[in-house]
Amino acid sequence: MLMVNKEPNPSMRCLDCVYAMNYLMDKLDPIAKVLLSSSVKKRMEKGFVSFALFAFLVHLALYILNKYVALDLPSTLFSSPLQILYTPFSVVLVAEIYLLVYYLPSSFGRSMGKQIEIIALIEIRTVFKDLDNTSTWPWEAAFFPHILSALLLGGILVVFYRVLPQRVARMEEDDLQHFVRFKRVLAAALMLFLLALSAYALSLWSYDIVIHPDHLRMDPNTVFYTEFFTTLILVDVLILVVSLRYLHDFGQVIRNSGFIVATVMLRRALGIEPWHAFAYEVNAAILAVLMVLLQRYLPRRSKS
Repeated sequence: MLMVNKEPNPSMRCLDCVYAMNYLMDKLDPIAKVLLSSSVKKRMEKGFVSFALFAFLVHLALYILNKYVALDLPSTLFSSPLQILYTPFSVVLVAEIYLLVYYLPSSFGRSMGKQIEIIALIEIRTVFKDLDNTSTWPWEAAFFPHILSALLLGGILVVFYRVLPQRVARMEEDDLQHFVRFKRVLAAALMLFLLALSAYALSLWSYDIVIHPDHLRMDPNTVFYTEFFTTLILVDVLILVVSLRYLHDFGQVIRNSGFIVATVMLRRALGIEPWHAFAYEVNAAILAVLMVLLQRYLPRRSKS
């Protein structure tokens, strides 16, 4: 009797993939709930505040010692007392990135707002580094495009949060739970990646300080944030693709797509000429506001 080898049914392979994905989500979701719990958030916020204060005092002490004892520390970090403010602001930026990941499962819009906040804080931090490099006219100074960008981004954020509607469920309750669980697991994975990336970026930056103390080759704004925003773009795209399974509201889909474009523009602004970065950042923030308004006035498409 001849035996006929049958190829596996493609639909069965798809079902196996779905079952495997659901099994993996079930195993990872409890860990994600712990990492993104409100209690962990409170402890992390207190820890960031304490570390920012500690880093500020350490930088201040090293600046005083370098000035009066001549420790020959890098001039890029210890030539001006204003550079001391750079350190605690760096810690605040890391805290904002943590909050971005924390809000990612619950609100795509809130996460977009956090991205704009992070870029505004990066610009303010850069002002502290360049504030001593003044000129006759403020618009000719190195810090001027950075402070102007931070000011405009702050103003646009006021509008963004005002027009951003309160979160309303746009899907069935069962679908909503599955989608939120997927985003929660993805956000937890992003947080673990964030920790690994932070350690890697810190080691590279420390090495650069040791090897090139007076002329750092690495821009602190691109050591970590470029890679993080690149990863965030990929995560946002993945969330958008998966959301198409659950969302039946064209306005929300196009809004989230616009948010991804805004994230790409914010990523592009990192590490380029200040005035070019200013244009990218402001246009990205305006695009985010327009996407929210577009979603609000587009008719909702009901589920067929």
